[in-house]
Amino acid sequence: MVGGCQSCFLTYMSVLLLGCFLHDVEAPNPQHEIHRKVGDTVELSSGLSTEGVTQAEWKYEALTIADEEGAFKNTQFDGRLEFKSDNFSLTLRELTLKDSGNFSFISAKEKVQRPTVIFILYVHEPITKEPIVNSSSTWHTSNASCTVVLECSAATTGHVTYQWTVGTETFNGFRLQHILRQQDEDTKFNCTVSNVVSEMSTIKTVSCSNTTSEPQERAPFPAGTGLFSALIVGAGGCLLVAVTVGVAVCVYRHKQSQAGVDSNDLTVYADINDVAIGDPCSLYETIDNRGNTVPSGPNTVYDKIQLNRLKKESVSPYQDIS
Repeated sequence: MVGGCQSCFLTYMSVLLLGCFLHDVEAPNPQHEIHRKVGDTVELSSGLSTEGVTQAEWKYEALTIADEEGAFKNTQFDGRLEFKSDNFSLTLRELTLKDSGNFSFISAKEKVQRPTVIFILYVHEPITKEPIVNSSSTWHTSNASCTVVLECSAATTGHVTYQWTVGTETFNGFRLQHILRQQDEDTKFNCTVSNVVSEMSTIKTVSCSNTTSEPQERAPFPAGTGLFSALIVGAGGCLLVAVTVGVAVCVYRHKQSQAGVDSNDLTVYADINDVAIGDPCSLYETIDNRGNTVPSGPNTVYDKIQLNRLKKESVSPYQDIS
C-alpha cells in the first residue's frame, strides 16, 4: 500500500516539474509560407510572447529593416513598412514582385536568444485576362472521327497551371489532344489557367466534320537537308546561266570573226586602188595596148590617153599643121 502511494507521488511530481518546464519554453512555428498578389497587404506576426523581451528585430534576407524603435528608412520598403512595438508584428503594404523573399524575426528574452521565426513571402502577379485557346482538327475517313488538338496560353508572367475540363473529365497541361466522333454534338473544352492567388477560364466549342481532310504524309527529310537542297538548286541555276552566257559570247565572237574575214576580202578594184594610192598614175599609164610597161609621163588625163598613140601618115600638109 505504501509502495503504491510512493509511486503515485513520484508520477505527480514528474508531471508537475514537466509542466513548470514547458511553461517557460515557448514553441513557435519556426517557418511559414505566405502567398500574396501584387498590391496586397501582408502582416507578419511571430506569435511569441512579448513579456520580458530584451531584443526584437526583423530582417529581410540579411538586411535589418526594423527593431524595437521602429521600421528603418532608406530601404526598398520605405513608406510601405510598419512595425508595431506592442506585439512586434510587421506590416507591409502595396506588395510588388520584388518583395518576395525571406523575412525573419530575431528576439531575446532576459538576454536568452529565442528561436528565429522565418516567413517565406511569395508575391504573385494576378491573372486578369482570359486565356487564349487555339484548336485544329483532322478528319479521318476510315472511322468518321476527328482528332482535335487544343492549346491554351495565359497572358501573364510567372508560374501558372493549366487544367482542361471536357464533360466530366479533367486533364492537366497547356496542350490537349482529344478524339471526337462525327455523331457527337458540339463539344465544349474549358481551359482554366491559375496560380495560387487567381484564376481565369475560357470555353472553346469544337465540332467534328469532314471539312478537314487527313494530311498527306510526306517523306521525311533528314535534319539539315533543306538548306543543302536549296544550295544545290541555286548552284544549278547559276551554272545554267553561265553556260547560256558562254554560248552567246562564242556565237557573237564567231559572227564578228566572219565579218572580219569578209571585210578583208579585197576585190580587184581594191587592189587597183591600193596601187593608185601608192602611185598617182592610172592603169592606162602603166600598161599600153601591147602589154608593155610605159614609163611614167605627164599626169593629166589627156596626156595619159594620148601617150604612145600611133600617128597615121599625113596625106595632106594641112593635117600635119593641124
